[in-house]
Amino acid sequence: MEQQAGNFTVTVSDISQLAQPESETLTLLWIMEGSVELHNGKAQRTLGVGRLAIINRGHSWSLSASAPNAVMILTLTAAWLTALDGDFFSCEYAVSSHTREAEERLRQLMRQLLAVTLIGERARSTLEANRWLSEIILLLASCFSLPIAARPRRDADGWSPRVARVVARIAAGYQQRLTLRDVAAAEFVSEAWLSRQFHKEVGISFIQFLTATRLEKAAAQILTTRKSIQHIAQEQGFASPRIMSDLFKRQYGVTPRRFRQRHPAPERPRARGLPADAWRPVPAERLYRCLNQPEEHGWDRSPVMVKTRYVRTLDVSAMPDRAAPLRHNRIVVTLRELDDLLRKDVRRDLERLHAALPVYGVDISKPFLSSRLFSAGWDDAQMAGYASWYNLQEIFSWLAEKGWIVILHTGLTTRRDLFSRFLQLARERLSPSTLTDWRFVWHWSPQADEPVRQRSWRQQREALNAWLPQPPFGIWHRFPAGDAAVADDPLFTSPLFREADFLATQADANELLDLSVADSGRLASSENYPVQKIRQIHSALRQHRRSLPLWILSWNTLTGNTRTTNGRFFRGSLLLDNLAGMAEQAWLMGFWLNSGLQGETRDDGKLETSSLALFYNHSLPRPIYWVLWLWLRLHGEVLVNDKHLLLLRHGDRYQLLLRNTVVFNPWLSDQETFIQRFDQPFSVRLQGIGGRWRIKQHLFDRRHGALFPLLETFRSQTGPDEEEYQWLRHQARPALCTHQETTDAGWHITGSLSCNALALYELTPLDSAGGVE
Repeated sequence: MEQQAGNFTVTVSDISQLAQPESETLTLLWIMEGSVELHNGKAQRTLGVGRLAIINRGHSWSLSASAPNAVMILTLTAAWLTALDGDFFSCEYAVSSHTREAEERLRQLMRQLLAVTLIGERARSTLEANRWLSEIILLLASCFSLPIAARPRRDADGWSPRVARVVARIAAGYQQRLTLRDVAAAEFVSEAWLSRQFHKEVGISFIQFLTATRLEKAAAQILTTRKSIQHIAQEQGFASPRIMSDLFKRQYGVTPRRFRQRHPAPERPRARGLPADAWRPVPAERLYRCLNQPEEHGWDRSPVMVKTRYVRTLDVSAMPDRAAPLRHNRIVVTLRELDDLLRKDVRRDLERLHAALPVYGVDISKPFLSSRLFSAGWDDAQMAGYASWYNLQEIFSWLAEKGWIVILHTGLTTRRDLFSRFLQLARERLSPSTLTDWRFVWHWSPQADEPVRQRSWRQQREALNAWLPQPPFGIWHRFPAGDAAVADDPLFTSPLFREADFLATQADANELLDLSVADSGRLASSENYPVQKIRQIHSALRQHRRSLPLWILSWNTLTGNTRTTNGRFFRGSLLLDNLAGMAEQAWLMGFWLNSGLQGETRDDGKLETSSLALFYNHSLPRPIYWVLWLWLRLHGEVLVNDKHLLLLRHGDRYQLLLRNTVVFNPWLSDQETFIQRFDQPFSVRLQGIGGRWRIKQHLFDRRHGALFPLLETFRSQTGPDEEEYQWLRHQARPALCTHQETTDAGWHITGSLSCNALALYELTPLDSAGGVE
């Protein structure tokens, strides 16, 4: 039985003798019946029934047997695997004593793949086969990968371990885009140093060695396959067939096509003394008998889990008496225009928000002089203009009464005369205590000429100094996305940079992502993109010997750009990880009050993904609201902080936060089976605590508190009514569970967290009467 589909081949054979040369494939063997001898290089071993083996790319191997058997051979092309994941061959794959649990799952998946090729409908078999192949590849990468070992070469006697690793990296990744810069970063050395050391030890440059490797592999492909020259060039990592042809002619003196004509493909070399290949198809009745045999531990229909159990034992009695306290972020709430503050619903939501989460200030995102409050006549001394100033005075006095700062935006288009006139009238009509809470941020324009920028900045700075008591005046700038060098931004060479009181910016993980393109590298890098972006800016500030408060007025993690993908992609832990990472870096952080003011839905039907809103329609709290609520609930000294666990001590109380941060394409967020594989089992034990404790658990995941699944329960065209909105507000919050427990040897908790779930445990000691001590 044999099934071929270009990228993979599945065969089940009764093998007497089979030899395979080195090839650009990854091969999986499953002994379904009988036993065989596997020769892999110099190693030889017997594989009994049920055993698995993995043959890595570039290895020759052979099988031999003297008794009937059934061997399933799954061959995956290297070109396909590297197209799925460019880093797939940055490691090797092997079956070992550490993969026992995963081996059963791999056999189940190979069984499913075989069943598809046997009995699957022709119209759907390819789709179903690719489903199981994806599962197999994911399982290999998760459970069977090992650090790649540098294979000895005849000319490698004088190489240092680092150069040997670099050569191994080239051998593993030559088919992909591979640069000296990437390899140097992976080796934690400078590009220049590695270039000199490589040339010193190998005798040629890095790029010459890489090109020679590609040409060597291309020559072998030309001689041993019937693939087109264009296909070979693409497969071996060349930018184009023309480039490969030119380089090939320099190396071998002839073009690839002429090289193939002059060197006919030889017969496949065989080891001395071995007979020709001898195998036969497995009869159908034997094959079905193998498929129908139950697994040793029963049939497991659950998805393949990609995360191992997180186990941690912590002795709190051995923790230091003092530790660094947890830091929180100042919260600024963003509105669109000043006149939004005249709306009763906006004021009511701000007051309710402040009662739950301390608000530091209000950010008016649009240039404030463009508000409808500044209509004709407001600046005319002969006219009352009092209606406008009555509203302005009401707004600013209310903000001052709340003790909130207000951030007002200006830019190149802000007229000097109107700006100065506003400041003059504000000083005459408003109290000095009200004016002290104003902050002004000027928008940097990369397209403008430097003299124009300096003139606008200094005119506004002079007006501020003339009418207000030392008002803070900062610069807002959208720094380049991705890997662009932030330190080289023109802002840092401008004199205005030295005059700014603070620096405001955004950090959006979605600015480089195209969710329609499978790019695992960019998806993975988006996990903590906001934190990395801020670190880049701080590094640039240090490089230019400047220390400024950094204001993150808008930010976001990876999210979907449609209502469904945005709503179903629960990301509580992802949000909290970035909040925690930015607590030490950002002086304040901004959040839109609600999605209506944010203008979340664009004209094309897609969602605005560069910022976060705290509320949805009818003041329904969005996940970021509860993430902030949980984050601000945390207090005390940080005893332990790793990727999955945060342990805090506040007096004699403890808080334990468990999280399961996961990043994947949000378009897959409605695939329940796919999401379940990211569940994180855990077992955490706290030793050194005894007595009676009250334990609270706050659980926040897509089944406990997420808003969108609750909204989906209402299918009427008119949407929920007021009673149903009240029910939604009650349900859209983390689940709470409280119990009392007496501990002698410590406290132990086990369970499992779903994708991006958060679980906060609060331990409070109780006295003998059952009250809080």
